[in-house]
Amino acid sequence: MADATFDAPRTLRPPGRIVFQDSDTVRKLGPAWRLQREVEAMDFVRRHTSLPVPAVLEIHLEPSGDNEHGWFVMERLPGSELGVAWPNMSEGARGETIRQLRSYFEQLHNLRPDGAGWIGSCSGGPAYDHRLDNRSTCGPFSTVGDFHDLLVAPLKECPRPEWVEKYRPRLPDNHEIRFAHADLSWENILLDPDTGHVTGILDWEMAGFWPAWWEYRKALFGARCQPWWTQVLREIMTGYPEETEVDMDLEMF
Repeated sequence: MADATFDAPRTLRPPGRIVFQDSDTVRKLGPAWRLQREVEAMDFVRRHTSLPVPAVLEIHLEPSGDNEHGWFVMERLPGSELGVAWPNMSEGARGETIRQLRSYFEQLHNLRPDGAGWIGSCSGGPAYDHRLDNRSTCGPFSTVGDFHDLLVAPLKECPRPEWVEKYRPRLPDNHEIRFAHADLSWENILLDPDTGHVTGILDWEMAGFWPAWWEYRKALFGARCQPWWTQVLREIMTGYPEETEVDMDLEMF
């Protein structure tokens, strides 16, 4: 892997959502409907893979509703954030991190929905993704085509609605549906900087069954298109640069 140096970003997590209660536990607060999906996803991943995901210790969720809030307590995993540790890690430690992340995401992406499949949460309900709607859930979608139609739908309301025909064919509907973290960043991967051993993968509220390309695209969402991070992604998962380029255009509408 090519060497890379950069000014490591510190945490960008929204303030007030995470409370480090003590050396062993963390409390996460937020809308109940989002926390419910995260708790379900964490349990699902812990049961079906060997990924280092925190165990949920206590849950308090109000009845579902747009304005209801809640919290859950999970174990606090050791380690440093990948983005903070990476500049000073040895090539050997970096290689071990890459090897482990590749193995973990192969396990994750090998998970498929039951039956004919759907795009949505691991429990078969609607999913949540801040790329699509920061205030509510979306779906579930019965086909990849339905999901792609949602992505291009805002173009119909823009001054150039004919752009639907420009962008929609660039999103093939033959993608498999796979389980994905769907919010992967250098902030939510914890590791031992000396050995490269991955000690935790966090923030599962957007996880669910998505088209195969969505994991890669979301890992480059927002300000995540750092050269070093793009190189890491190329080494741990299949890249989908065409679909990513299309959606980077679509998110502006």
